[in-house]
Amino acid sequence: MTTSTATARQRNRRTRTTNVSSQPALLVSELPLASVQLTHRAEVLACPACKTWCPLTLNKGTKEWKLAPHHTTKAGTPAARRCSNSNRLVVIDVSLVRWQEQRVEANADVAARRPTKVLRKVKAPQPPALHQLTPAAPTADTAHAAYVGHRSRCTACTDPKKRCTDGLRLGSAYLELLRREPERLVAQARTKQEQRRAVRQQAEEQPQRRADEWSNVLLPVFVADALRNIPLHGARGPIVPLALPVGARPIAQTPTANEVLAASPVRKRTS
Repeated sequence: MTTSTATARQRNRRTRTTNVSSQPALLVSELPLASVQLTHRAEVLACPACKTWCPLTLNKGTKEWKLAPHHTTKAGTPAARRCSNSNRLVVIDVSLVRWQEQRVEANADVAARRPTKVLRKVKAPQPPALHQLTPAAPTADTAHAAYVGHRSRCTACTDPKKRCTDGLRLGSAYLELLRREPERLVAQARTKQEQRRAVRQQAEEQPQRRADEWSNVLLPVFVADALRNIPLHGARGPIVPLALPVGARPIAQTPTANEVLAASPVRKRTS
């Protein structure tokens, strides 16, 4: 098989050739919407054979639409090969308005099928590991427990002919903390005393602070109480009388419907 030495040329939007491919015509209604562009004076079509975009041109003799002659590769590519769909007739059996409506409906469908944005769940904070915790300050008791535990496990500490450096270090730390234990106890007692003094002072100042807060809002409260005692009259409504007018009957003594009908002169005449 011989290899072509020609290079792929730029696809012309309008051609002068009257050649027509022997393949059956393509119907735009049967092609995917994404492979057709029917914008006026910019009609292009994705070739079904080579999947490349090429313009639609009018046949010079019959004024029918057809695919422009094109190669299967980009322009300038060596060893170009002519596509089998060159000059193939295209039947535009869909109006431009209907094609635009189908494009809008397809875009809406695609947007509805798109997954929503995934919101990552906030990770709960992990507690630190045991080796990451800040150790408590050593005391004489903890140093003594560590020294006794080491001597119970170490054979060099109980042998007078051997010398254990770890035992010496733990014993020296215990003696040093034992010497500083009174100072630590005094500092601890002083801290607790300061805390109790702060709590007591806060409890003593709370009534005075409460009285100061009431003094700040005393005037607005007095004004609100005075406005609440003003009777409702004028534009805010009529005054509600506390005593019944002369000749008025209480609600409990209001006559019923039967009493009104019995006292009616019309009923007396008919009876």
